[in-house]
Amino acid sequence: MERIATHSVPLPEVSGLTARRTDGGILLLALGDDRVAFAVTTVVDGVPGEFEVVTADDVGARPGYEERATQLEALALDGAGRVWVLTEGTSMVGGVDLAQRRIVSRFRLDTSTVVDLHASWSKADASRGEGVLLLRDGHLLVAKEKKPAGLVEFGPRGHVPQGVSAGTLLSHDEGWTPPADDDDLVALAWWPWTGVGTDALTDLSDLAPDHDGGVWVLSDQGRCLAQLVLPLEPGEPVSVTAALPLPKKVRKPEGLAFLGDGLIAVADDRKDARDNLTVLRIG
Repeated sequence: MERIATHSVPLPEVSGLTARRTDGGILLLALGDDRVAFAVTTVVDGVPGEFEVVTADDVGARPGYEERATQLEALALDGAGRVWVLTEGTSMVGGVDLAQRRIVSRFRLDTSTVVDLHASWSKADASRGEGVLLLRDGHLLVAKEKKPAGLVEFGPRGHVPQGVSAGTLLSHDEGWTPPADDDDLVALAWWPWTGVGTDALTDLSDLAPDHDGGVWVLSDQGRCLAQLVLPLEPGEPVSVTAALPLPKKVRKPEGLAFLGDGLIAVADDRKDARDNLTVLRIG
């Protein structure tokens, strides 16, 4: 894996990345864990432009949002220009329209429908959602960090799990459908992190779609990334390709995004917000 360049996102403790193709290039968003904010830029030929920081106040968050939005850990961008932000502490997901700078949806993730998952998810000090991937029909794939690690498919109550495949992944130009009337999404399927190739990724820090219909998983403690073997069917074990180790200078990888042409961006969770974004070539 070749390091191309290092950049600085103006947010300390970056905890997630997401990217989507647009007419002007790759729209890249970074999420900060220590404040309720994210940073937005456009990447052209692998080079990020100047970041704009967008705070909760900028999008009209109601008073008391700090208590609800605890431990911002993951985000995903849909083709309608809306960013979906997941909080680990409260299992809340908020949707923000980037163009209109307003919150468009707010709902929670409910794991009580899957007993084996709920036992660990509901503990006070649980490690919950650290990565989120948008699926069709209003479904989400969420990476549970550890104790135990695994993947969870959430969807509207009454839906059946659809798994992860080229047919269920949300395409880059599609908008994602949130639950009606801010209802909860419930757990539909749970994949414990056991299976071929999973041992190298000792925890799960982010999920990212590439530009070829693939899905990748990032590990903080393992300091590596790997591609999920698709399709991932409900009830079947997880399998990943051989893990790709990250450069030593990336000490705490928390976010992963694909920039096209074999380039990826990896966010490094640093308190000083310097040199916390590394562009790498994996192709």
